[in-house]
Amino acid sequence: MTDISNQGPDQPPSTPDVQTLVRIKRMLLYTYEDEQYLVKAGEILQPYVEDILNEWYDYLLTNNYLSIYFSRNGQPDQAYLEALRPQFLQWITVLLKGRTNSEWWQLEERIAALMEKNNDQDSGSLPLIYLRYLTTFVYPIVGYGKHYLDQSGKDKREISLMQQAWFKAICFSALLWVYPSGQRFE
Repeated sequence: MTDISNQGPDQPPSTPDVQTLVRIKRMLLYTYEDEQYLVKAGEILQPYVEDILNEWYDYLLTNNYLSIYFSRNGQPDQAYLEALRPQFLQWITVLLKGRTNSEWWQLEERIAALMEKNNDQDSGSLPLIYLRYLTTFVYPIVGYGKHYLDQSGKDKREISLMQQAWFKAICFSALLWVYPSGQRFE
């Protein structure tokens, strides 16, 4: 097992193995039923992916605490935001398919790599993104999808289950972003 919890002090952390991924899903209570409801949510949310991302970006940039991760010298880092945009759009699209396959894992790694690359740049490098801060990025994107689910005409119970599945999937992704990139999920 290559989970970070099993690494010695002199060994670099690595990408989580399949056992760790399954364990994380179980700890999130992320089930097969959630994947089915995530696909249903995807059918509703897919036409609005660009809108959801735009609302999320706007929220992040207007929140003084979150915007620091997307800014340089007190201004939004447009080049970084634009580099992330296609990855985030594709990430949302793949996530809404409800499958955590190799395509999805590759996206997780690319997003993590972009975050690491931006942190490694010499000029005004951004602060390290700790898990405690990364998890604060979850709610806004979940919240912006809720509006579209609420207006779908589905019954309240089904909307609630789709919303829960959407939330769990995004939490799962955020947890994976804290692992270093460069190795394939296996």
